[in-house]
Amino acid sequence: MAKPLDLPIQRFRDMAILLAGLALSAAPHAARLTWWVSSAAALFFAWRLYIAWRHHPLPSRWLLIIIAAGGIIGVYVSFRTIFGRDAGVTLLVLLMSMKLMEMRARRDVFVLVFLSYFLALTNFFYSQTIPTAALMLLTVLLVTASLAGANAPARPVAANLRTAGNLLLQAGPVMLLLFLLFPRAQGPLWGLPQDANSGVTGLSDSMSPGSLSRLSTSDAIAFRVKFQGAPPPRGQMYWRGPRSGISTARPGDPAAGVCTRRSATRLSAIRSTMK
Repeated sequence: MAKPLDLPIQRFRDMAILLAGLALSAAPHAARLTWWVSSAAALFFAWRLYIAWRHHPLPSRWLLIIIAAGGIIGVYVSFRTIFGRDAGVTLLVLLMSMKLMEMRARRDVFVLVFLSYFLALTNFFYSQTIPTAALMLLTVLLVTASLAGANAPARPVAANLRTAGNLLLQAGPVMLLLFLLFPRAQGPLWGLPQDANSGVTGLSDSMSPGSLSRLSTSDAIAFRVKFQGAPPPRGQMYWRGPRSGISTARPGDPAAGVCTRRSATRLSAIRSTMK
């Protein structure tokens, strides 16, 4: 087992507030995570709370390395990658909960606090509703109070919460100005593999003005065709998509007769299989 703790957060209630803030940042992801990741994260949180309550030593580093390696392999097996939105968030939740088991010094508290800030941000990848924002605001309040407690271990919990609240109130006008005045890009600032198909070339059964201009080119396979007999020359392999016969502000619906499909070349010997 590891050596005794040298934490600035030694009191059980201080540790409970920190764990509560970390748990709130990860809780909305529970429904989106695989069952074994949610179970493992809950187990690590409960284990760390029990260690703080009973003042038991932390597990050895070798055990944590083995558990972390197993977790990374499990995420890769589940998602076939460790990159992307879903796999990345899953890995972040799992490793943050494992980090609790090696929280021995002030530096570890700071790492967990900033991981919690980032994990709270990832909740907006999935939901941008007011309840989500309110829950993340509470998360930031608790985690910031833990950060204040790590820098002043002798202060009471109420004083740390007041400090965190004052910091959030002081940051409120700045956040409001940034929200109103700072230019916001239309779309994400970075591409994630989970969202890679959002702008792939392709046509649905309805069109609206400007929708085609937002499509990007892609090397992905659009469809496959099977020829009965010899295939025609490559120059004749051309299929037209939907064509809107009426220009309105509303999307055109081919099924309603607004759009029609016409083939550029009648190829009776071609049977196409769409995938």
